[in-house]
Amino acid sequence: MAQSSSTTVLSLLFIALCAAASFMSAVHAADPDPLQDYCVADVSANAPLLNGYACKPRSEATDEDFTFTGFRKAPKSDSEIAKSPTGAIAVLTTPLTYPGINTQGITHARLDFAVGGVTPLHTHPRAAETIFILKGTVYTGFISDDNKLFASTLKQGDVFVFPKGLSHFQINVGKETAISFNTLTSQSPGFLVTANQIFQTNITSAVIEKSFGIDADLVKKLTATVPNFAA
Repeated sequence: MAQSSSTTVLSLLFIALCAAASFMSAVHAADPDPLQDYCVADVSANAPLLNGYACKPRSEATDEDFTFTGFRKAPKSDSEIAKSPTGAIAVLTTPLTYPGINTQGITHARLDFAVGGVTPLHTHPRAAETIFILKGTVYTGFISDDNKLFASTLKQGDVFVFPKGLSHFQINVGKETAISFNTLTSQSPGFLVTANQIFQTNITSAVIEKSFGIDADLVKKLTATVPNFAA
């Protein structure tokens, strides 16, 4: 049964990759178009700093540069995921872990959610995003610039899109661990968590009080107790 479940997840992951490829062909990447077919990231300490990573010599590119195997297994056990601050753990591809994506305008992520686990309200200022459900039931949505909520309860095989820069969230509303495969249209999408930006940046209390219609005591309480989701 375990082998069958693993095979199912891998099959769905393949479908997710195909869906991501289709999504990327339809949506212009947020990052500048590359000037060559590939640019494997030179992540050595003395590499020059650019808007992205410098290319290592083409003669040094390998098959492994274009292959990422980090999504094969859950990053933690179910009990460890449940103990995380949000009940959810994400594994992302970056040029540091997946050098072949450098300059391609794309990031992939695997998210594992414990029951009730959440990816809190956040934005990606430089990327649109899709979420593909590999396992479980996830309620997800975004808020448009006219303050309208668009949300759906997704099940295995479903896809949802978050437009670039809009506040969005995901929460496992099922009775088992949920897994999603997410694709973002930038290799540096940014991750701005709403609660952290408000309560962990030393904004003057009066600004928060008047913005939310709350008093100073509640601001102090929230500042002291809000989890550091971005950690």
